[in-house]
Amino acid sequence: LVNTQSARSCPTVATTPAAVKAAFTKEGNIFQEKGVVFLDTFVNIGKPDLLERQLWEQFKDILGLSPEENHRAVEEGYRALDHFNNAVLRGQGREVLEMLEREDKIGIVLLGRPYHNDPGINHEILEEFQKLGYPVFAQDSLPIDEDIIWRLFGEEVERGEITHPMDIQDVWKNSYSENTSRKVWAAKYIARHPNLVALELSSFKCGHDAPIYTVVEEIVEHSGTPYFSFKDIDENKPTGSIRIRVETINYFLKRYREDMIANKGKEKSIEERLEEFEARLRRELMQQFEAASPEVFERGHRETIHVPLGALAAPAPPPQQTMVAGD
Repeated sequence: LVNTQSARSCPTVATTPAAVKAAFTKEGNIFQEKGVVFLDTFVNIGKPDLLERQLWEQFKDILGLSPEENHRAVEEGYRALDHFNNAVLRGQGREVLEMLEREDKIGIVLLGRPYHNDPGINHEILEEFQKLGYPVFAQDSLPIDEDIIWRLFGEEVERGEITHPMDIQDVWKNSYSENTSRKVWAAKYIARHPNLVALELSSFKCGHDAPIYTVVEEIVEHSGTPYFSFKDIDENKPTGSIRIRVETINYFLKRYREDMIANKGKEKSIEERLEEFEARLRRELMQQFEAASPEVFERGHRETIHVPLGALAAPAPPPQQTMVAGD
């Protein structure tokens, strides 16, 4: 993303190791009993040089690493991370997105936090939709190849509304949280792609989610794109009610897809008629040009050709007819 105020981590995600440690050492040190060494050192993956020093201090004695080995390991780690994020995650995301476009199908984008990829937290809602045939995208799996993002956001950049396709300043200026900013950008992405719909999950009465509930919903729904949400889900959420909602959403999406295909057919028909009309108009112009006498051009005079608006909707004339329909 560009032009964000900061990139602060989700506090729930950042403190998860401490919460895990507390849970397993509250009434006795289970790690010690099982012979497990639990490491919960904070590291900054956004600063490679700092990360290298932090990992060196943590693992130099445990693994007997030399500084050179630690350096190579960090480089390989970043290389693997970049490959996964771009070639694997976003690469497969592009393949699925192109399939949706070819086959006029619907994909669901998860708007959530990193922990919502955990089936224990998302209550397998994502799996339920996948069973029904809907591919589910994580925010980070949405392809950001230049041809795609400029197709979706290019007009807004040209109008000066944003400076770059990865800019969210037009809808959210308080962009301090990285996960919040990604969720807002993903909502914009969904709103501009006809084959995607939004599914927002929120847990633990998330304080970072609360300010953008309305923002995300309005971004998506303003474009006429379906928006669904499961908010404040926790371990006590009844499974039955979730399945009922999933089935209801499935029924709606089936109708939505039918309408999408029908509208696409109408647009294609209109485009074909426009192309047909343009071809007929060009033929008429050429015929009048060829029939014009040399004297007309010597005087600098050109005849005005009147094309009635009804010709746009007129059927194609028989082959022997040379006049524009409606004249």
